[in-house]
Amino acid sequence: FTKKNAMYDSAYDMNSNGLLESRVTENVLSPPPYGMEGNDIFYPSYFQGVWSVNSVTTAIKAPCGVQLFGGNYTYNSALQTIGPDYALNYKCRFIPSSAGGKIIADREYNIREIAKAAMGSNSVVDIPLATPNKLSCLLSPMGASSMMVAEILTLARRQENFPDDEKANTKIFHCAEVVRQIVSPVDSYKATSSGSLNSPPPSSGGRTTLLKEIETASLYEATPTKSGDVTEIRCRQRTATFLLPSQTDPLAYQLWQMSRGRPIDVRFFDVVYTKQV
Repeated sequence: FTKKNAMYDSAYDMNSNGLLESRVTENVLSPPPYGMEGNDIFYPSYFQGVWSVNSVTTAIKAPCGVQLFGGNYTYNSALQTIGPDYALNYKCRFIPSSAGGKIIADREYNIREIAKAAMGSNSVVDIPLATPNKLSCLLSPMGASSMMVAEILTLARRQENFPDDEKANTKIFHCAEVVRQIVSPVDSYKATSSGSLNSPPPSSGGRTTLLKEIETASLYEATPTKSGDVTEIRCRQRTATFLLPSQTDPLAYQLWQMSRGRPIDVRFFDVVYTKQV
């Protein structure tokens, strides 16, 4: 997904703002047109600190049909997570980077907190690697029969910085990342320093390695208090999951062909960040 899409080249200047908002609000189904535009996402200074996060799923769509989404059971189960009664609550942290002091997400802390909220308090066994472009995590989800290794490889990222709107008293920041997510049973995973991104670890015992690419686009908006402090940030977020072709699994390859470059799973979220420290 690192090649520019001709439709976007004609509609947007890739150096200007607006592309990410369009992908969220118009639910654009084409692959992301941006590439790796930075070494990390650098957030505005008011993000620094620890936040309590409330994430509510507002909509789930299956652009390629229920079959490619994962079937009726998977789709109906996903629909049950919509609404405030099923909100995910966790903490997240933004810290100064070691180079230049720009504000970045504390990826190890945030992944650990999200996994604990989604999969159980003891679900994270270890996070041996957490960098802007690669994260490895050993997981033991509550109720799972075995541990899993999850690898997240960043393929593309973009951020759009907006000047403060003093008249409306709002601060706006948009960002997005595209990652390749590889999830394998721990007994089938073999870490290799020369492994190809296109060749997932072999599976064993009939358990399948899950391989997909996910775009997460986030539109942040904050309204400072009278004293100028930012104590709450609201975010509209969209995730779009794309299938990948497989050279070893004929069915997976066929499903990828059927998707025709469109996402199979699109979800929308309303996220509220409340400042703690």
